[in-house]
Amino acid sequence: MNYALVILCGGLSKRMGFDKTFLPFGDCSLLQYQVKRYSPYFQNIYLSVPAYRNRPVDYQAICGCRAIEDMVENYGPIGGLYSCFQNTEEDILFFTSVDAPFTDPALAKEICEALIDQPEADVCGIQDPEGRTQPLFTAYSRRILPWLEHALEDNNYRLRAMLRRVNVHILDRFLPTDQFFNMNDPATYYYALNKLSQKLPGAFPADFATAQPKQPTSIPSLSFVAKSGTGKTTYLEKLLPLLKKELLRIAVVKHDAHGFEIDKPGKDSYRLTQAGADHMILTSKDKTAVIFSHKEQNPELSFILRHIENVDLIITEGYKLGDQQKIHILRKGHCEAPIVSTENIIAYVTDFPYEADVPVFDLNRPEDIVPFLLTRFRPDL
Repeated sequence: MNYALVILCGGLSKRMGFDKTFLPFGDCSLLQYQVKRYSPYFQNIYLSVPAYRNRPVDYQAICGCRAIEDMVENYGPIGGLYSCFQNTEEDILFFTSVDAPFTDPALAKEICEALIDQPEADVCGIQDPEGRTQPLFTAYSRRILPWLEHALEDNNYRLRAMLRRVNVHILDRFLPTDQFFNMNDPATYYYALNKLSQKLPGAFPADFATAQPKQPTSIPSLSFVAKSGTGKTTYLEKLLPLLKKELLRIAVVKHDAHGFEIDKPGKDSYRLTQAGADHMILTSKDKTAVIFSHKEQNPELSFILRHIENVDLIITEGYKLGDQQKIHILRKGHCEAPIVSTENIIAYVTDFPYEADVPVFDLNRPEDIVPFLLTRFRPDL
């Protein structure tokens, strides 16, 4: 079985305000940057693009790749995938988006090869930290063509809905947060440019660094990680008062995969947000709340940490990925083995005997871990 890469270039870019495909990215366009990255891993690269009348562009001249126009319009990625299977000969097409500049091309090739090795699977891909299959970093077998046709007949353009009906093989990997980053608006584009300038400084003007955003905080941070339902919050409820007794000023960052709402309909803050405020700050004599709007784009932990000041330690809950230091909570009968890479785990908290190369503390005695944390994060006390 042979495979090829498809770069999706058909997005409407409504939030960006202009076409992302041809944005400057280093010393070339975003499209050229993506083609350059993936070329060593894929012999054939196709572009899924809008109908020519909507974007009259000579893609072949720009990046040397054949463009496949949408045969059916306004169906998003599912229409692009259908059109590409109808106009190519490969058994497997790997789909990725032009606006995801930090994905791993080697992983894309590995996913294609894994699909070849799974004859019963129709699709092979990865899952994000919330356990959802990523439809735009996925290998699709030609066997899904009938499902695509059914989706178009039913006017259903939701690719994830189709994935629930076919046989999906998930490649289980610990992945960096960059793998799930995509540029949706000018703020995330600016962030990506700054990140790229650190990797390829020669591709940017010498004074580009002066426009860098605020550098990451120097405040030490620590993530408590565990399988959902293990009891992270319960444990932290007991630990925080013990740390406060040691005069530590602590910030806690909790990631909510299901979303949350502070602005309530009818409140002034809600009305102003609905009127167009990108950020909303609520303040009183006792507390201040800052609400940053980032429209379906999960911010990286570093973005959150940059906005925290005047504390001695930042504790985060729910951030499994990244290279920050972590304490892993294990509980018998629920989660008895690490669910993340052990590389940055500095300790375990368990309610059963557990052998490890780092300290292990009793889940039911949070006071036991306090001296360890003070020594590591506040050695002056």
